[in-house]
Amino acid sequence: MTWEEYLKHMKSWDQVTIDPKSFLKLEHVTPVTPKEYLAFADRDLLNTDARGLVNALSNAKRAINCQITSLLTVLGLQNSGDLQTKLQRFEEIGILASRVSKKITRLERLLDNQFSKPSLEDTEDAIDIATLFVEATDKIFQEYMDAWWVTKKGCAKRSGAHRYKEGNKTFILNNGLPQTAYSDGLYIQYDHESGDYGVWGYLEDQEVFEAEVRCGSSLDIELIKCSVLTPYNASDSELKKLADKFVNDIDDKQGLLPAGTSNQE
Repeated sequence: MTWEEYLKHMKSWDQVTIDPKSFLKLEHVTPVTPKEYLAFADRDLLNTDARGLVNALSNAKRAINCQITSLLTVLGLQNSGDLQTKLQRFEEIGILASRVSKKITRLERLLDNQFSKPSLEDTEDAIDIATLFVEATDKIFQEYMDAWWVTKKGCAKRSGAHRYKEGNKTFILNNGLPQTAYSDGLYIQYDHESGDYGVWGYLEDQEVFEAEVRCGSSLDIELIKCSVLTPYNASDSELKKLADKFVNDIDDKQGLLPAGTSNQE
């Protein structure tokens, strides 16, 4: 069965919901974290002479750049282009409001004004903007959904597969990959080592397709959005709304690769 054919089946379901299976804690990729740079900036600001203000401004910039680098890396997004291009990638996946992006872009112009002494007000604004950006995006590192089902609400569990219990969850074992059993649904899992997503489609108790998702593709972006926008403690109604949006948003997205295909260039 093709991806397009499977999507038609999903759209025919009366109700869909997301069933989160795992949340991953992501790590910053830089030795010094953004929050540490912000702490440095706050301490620098205690000294309001030229040296203190310049150092505080520089550390605010480092906090922003550090957060951008870590986010792009752990989410598998391109870390290329100017600041505005990178921020637009965050807007696309719904983790950054455009008004915050505009504040950061304006801040960059201030930071690029070399050899001038920044004012206390500008320096305080820079630290506030950097703090806003870090806090607005830091939750991704704490709860990144890395395995979930988009399934027909109320469908039966799959039968005829090897099952085992772990805590209060029931798993099936399929080619070495544990998957919670549903008769109808799309199972999605993120590989935190490779940064790739795998997808498995089930209909009427049968696996009908398996594929990998090309990094940076339009489908990959939608999966990232679902991963970062699904709260750990989401209610049933929230999960239903997220599932409805997900099914609609992936309709025309491309990026599937045959299972076992390397995403490496």
